Amino acid sequence: MNIKRFTGRDMRDAMRRVRETFGPDAVILETVREDDTVSISAAVDFDPAAYQAAQRPSDAEHAETAAPTETAAATPAAAPEVVELQAEVRALRSLMENQVSRLLWDDHARRHPESAAILRNLSQLGLTPDMAQRVMGDLPAQHADDAWSASLEHLVRHLDALEDDPVSTGGIYAVVGPTGAGKTTTIAKLAARHRLHGRAEDIALVTTDTYRIGAREQLETFGRIMGISVYVAPDADALGATLRALADKHLVLIDTAGMGQRDLRLARELACLTDTEQDIRVLLTLPANVQTESLQEIVDAFRIARPAGCILTKMDEATSLGGAFSVLIRAGLPLAYVANGQRVPEDLHFARSRQAWLVKAAVELMSGRSQPINDDYLAENFSEDLANVCA
Repeated sequence: MNIKRFTGRDMRDAMRRVRETFGPDAVILETVREDDTVSISAAVDFDPAAYQAAQRPSDAEHAETAAPTETAAATPAAAPEVVELQAEVRALRSLMENQVSRLLWDDHARRHPESAAILRNLSQLGLTPDMAQRVMGDLPAQHADDAWSASLEHLVRHLDALEDDPVSTGGIYAVVGPTGAGKTTTIAKLAARHRLHGRAEDIALVTTDTYRIGAREQLETFGRIMGISVYVAPDADALGATLRALADKHLVLIDTAGMGQRDLRLARELACLTDTEQDIRVLLTLPANVQTESLQEIVDAFRIARPAGCILTKMDEATSLGGAFSVLIRAGLPLAYVANGQRVPEDLHFARSRQAWLVKAAVELMSGRSQPINDDYLAENFSEDLANVCA
């Protein structure tokens, strides 16, 4: 094991020297802070193959001391020792990497407290690390006293939204999304939003949901209350015929079957929307009350429907909005509407004028999080990119 000491102006400089000499497989053994320098003792990683070769007796020695049948038994005997040693080396490396990451983060927080505070707040907001770094990358190199406010303003700009209100412009819109995302209720809100300023005969509701018990009845109940006709289209041919018959309508809203993003029937159901000759625009309902990983999975699964926009539902049930922001920004998916309750249509809002309100709601939720972001999380996710963040 080759051990060497490296000295640098700070932790980043010393780590750069370690990487240049030993590469990414170096193991950090000791870190010493002095007045104006940082010293790191590092070593090239242990080589299990060399260890095994050194422990295995030579052919001549083995021939003298062991019968041929014993040779097969001797090699596996050393394997458990090597495996155990490899595990210990991996554990040691992981421990050292965590310690170095924490040292890098602590050094960054000491030298750039404003940047560290913003990264902490953006993480507390629920943004994924890549999105937090993206927002940070938009800020000036020299942060002002109101850097946190500036970062929130940049976040607002990143949240894209449709320019025109689909209800006002009209057309054919299919609302898609996973089970429980609130599609049928959202369609009722969209229809009621139209009825505030339009006529019942100018709008029609269509359901393709023949899987869920009571799906048709629920939509028909909404339609009866608002005086709007409801149609059923169980397949692509029926949907095409229905839409041709409704060509004179200003707005047609299609309620689709709610399916999980892993449901094998999903692609076939979405194909019904693309196999018709009519121009159907898709709006994806995205429930804000699920975890970020699930939101990303939903967006990826429904991407084949080429959604024109997103309706962020169940905001009133969410504990954090940063994850939803991260998924929308990463996918380049503009917001059409946001829904923050069950009232029809009061709790549905056109998103174009609501980006700042959304970010404000996220900040309010941030202050109520029971588990604050700790330094270990920040060190793990940001230490390697600190040089780029504050270059």
